[in-house]
Amino acid sequence: MEIDDCNRGGPREMEQDMTAQYFLPLATYPDSSSGLIISNAVTFAGYYSAHLHACALTVAIPHIPNAWSSLLLDTPKMIEHAEILSRDRAATLVSAATNLAASAEVELSCRTVKTALPLLHDTAATEARFFDLAILECIADVPDTRIVAEAVIFGSGRPAIIFPKKTLAGPIDHLVIAWDGSRAAARAVNDANPFIHKAKRVSVLSLTGEKPLPEPSGVHLAEILVSSGVNASSTAARFTSSSIGLSIQRTALELGADLLVMGGFGHSRLRDFVLGGATDGVLHEPLLPVLMSH
Repeated sequence: MEIDDCNRGGPREMEQDMTAQYFLPLATYPDSSSGLIISNAVTFAGYYSAHLHACALTVAIPHIPNAWSSLLLDTPKMIEHAEILSRDRAATLVSAATNLAASAEVELSCRTVKTALPLLHDTAATEARFFDLAILECIADVPDTRIVAEAVIFGSGRPAIIFPKKTLAGPIDHLVIAWDGSRAAARAVNDANPFIHKAKRVSVLSLTGEKPLPEPSGVHLAEILVSSGVNASSTAARFTSSSIGLSIQRTALELGADLLVMGGFGHSRLRDFVLGGATDGVLHEPLLPVLMSH
């Protein structure tokens, strides 16, 4: 793995308060990250006075032995073209992030990491382990964005915020917690603490009809949050959609949520691991920003 560092942030005096460190992986091949996720990441980091770390992932494609490449098309030239395309996209994405961060006065560090193509998604997860939060996009017609999101959520040990294919409208005033009393949900609530305590309002949402839930569970969490100074309340809704993930998101939107917090659930770390229904539904089609933690 080759690493090229560049620090785009200006000099700052050391502050007593800890500054949150957000991570933004930028894919360059086979698909390129969108300009929208860079804009959302910069905007989001600005709201929370966080330091944003953008990492452009460029690919190194293994060369095919001559005996094999002679049977195919001009493989060496195709590989060279793909690697050049990846490097050019990295430069474009880093430039866009630098310009947007400068305009928004957001502190930004950027780096380029070169990795083998088969290890691209695992590299994103490995890089995310150094930071407080990863910022990701999930676009239905760009499958690679979901693969990166799954790798980071299940392989980094850090929470991630997944943005849909739309602009973040504003700060998180109303936060909704999808609560089922599970370990994953509890971890997500803990990881979302910085946002929970800054939100103007928090709703603890329990969805009934999908699986048995302890009756006072959501109420009890809301009471605990209130005792810690959060303007929180509990609410229950009936599972009505064919997809639990869609049902949770739609209910959160009906409540006026700016951010949905939920646990990420899946079996096995293999590429073909089985995701929980809610996790799969959100990653298939995120409708609002979702903080997911595993």
